Amino acid sequence: MPRRAVAEVKVDASEHRRVHAVLELVGGASRTVSIIVEGEQVELPPSLVEVLRAAADSLDAGASVAIVDQDAEISPAQAAKLLGVSRQYVDRLVDTGVLPSRRITNSTYRRIPVSAVIAHRTTSARKRAGIASIVDDAVAAAGLPY
Repeated sequence: MPRRAVAEVKVDASEHRRVHAVLELVGGASRTVSIIVEGEQVELPPSLVEVLRAAADSLDAGASVAIVDQDAEISPAQAAKLLGVSRQYVDRLVDTGVLPSRRITNSTYRRIPVSAVIAHRTTSARKRAGIASIVDDAVAAAGLPY
């Protein structure tokens, strides 16, 4: 079976009950999960159980889930979707060197390492949290409602 670098999933209402059942199955912190494959019981590795738990939790909450190979490269449009920004903004991040990219041979298309996009998202979230903390402290010190 060919490997997919990016898979995005969102469940509809008819699948919600089954996702909730999976969440209950893998819900325990140190729970061992086994499945039957071709008549043989196979214990799932803890890392896979954790992925299932995280995915089922997000799907149960109504969010979509994307599973991405860490070494994968994605298009600027996919990076924009992952960051929650416009594709044009991602192009600016690439042009200024904030996000690395490579051009596809004999093409104008670019590919961006998904690991760089995730790192940028994490850094941006920390910056926003820091700014919010500074504003909250300043508002509290001034005694003014914000």
